[in-house]
Amino acid sequence: MISAVAEFAVAGDMGLDVFRRVDDRNQRRYRYECLATVSGPSDTVSAYQDHAAQHPDRILAAVARYRDTSFLQQGFALGQPASYPRAEETGSPFTVFLYLDFFRMWQIAEQEIARMTALVPEETGYAGPEISAVLKLLLDFNRLRSAGPLINAFLPQLLATAARGKDDKWENAAYALRMIGDLQMRSGQPSAALVAYEASLTLGDNPHRRGLAIRAAHATEDGDATMRHLEAYARQWRLPEPLQAIRDAHAARQSGEMT
Repeated sequence: MISAVAEFAVAGDMGLDVFRRVDDRNQRRYRYECLATVSGPSDTVSAYQDHAAQHPDRILAAVARYRDTSFLQQGFALGQPASYPRAEETGSPFTVFLYLDFFRMWQIAEQEIARMTALVPEETGYAGPEISAVLKLLLDFNRLRSAGPLINAFLPQLLATAARGKDDKWENAAYALRMIGDLQMRSGQPSAALVAYEASLTLGDNPHRRGLAIRAAHATEDGDATMRHLEAYARQWRLPEPLQAIRDAHAARQSGEMT
């Protein structure tokens, strides 16, 4: 379930990343996930989750809080307590502890990302759960620059699994390919993302993966692929409003080309 903790922003690879805390009560733990990136002089919101797409005002409010909270841009050294932000002086002690917890979780993720990156290119075969786990960390923390070497290392193995059409019982390869597609979309590589999404679909079709393929095909302006995936979606499920909008835009484009 979603935590009651408000969205908050940090400086990321492509702009200001906005996060929220997600509680997993079944496993008695929680994680942070990136909802959106705000970039450019006009504060363009690139939404990664439905919550962000439906509530851009909350995303921009998190960015405004970040900019209005001076200690979030304050430099300090871990070995110099005199430089630490003082909770009682910030006007928002809870914010200090929220960012402190995020820092702790970020460091744990960084250790695993660094460990897996150090294996490249020495390792040639990777365990499915290991691949999925590190990709999930890269996606949750929106570590787009760190993702490239690992995607390049994992992709041949994952595409080979997709070509065989046989995943493990946890569907790690399909899940990993979908996350690679997400990371590539966020990095502005829709053509590469489409390849990853389509490979994921060969291992198992569902509305989420099919919808992502539609969005990637539409972003590449590949009309044939867009229509192919729209038709495949519509044969099994009702098109939600965002995908129907893509279908309408595609139809309008086709009509314009025929005029």
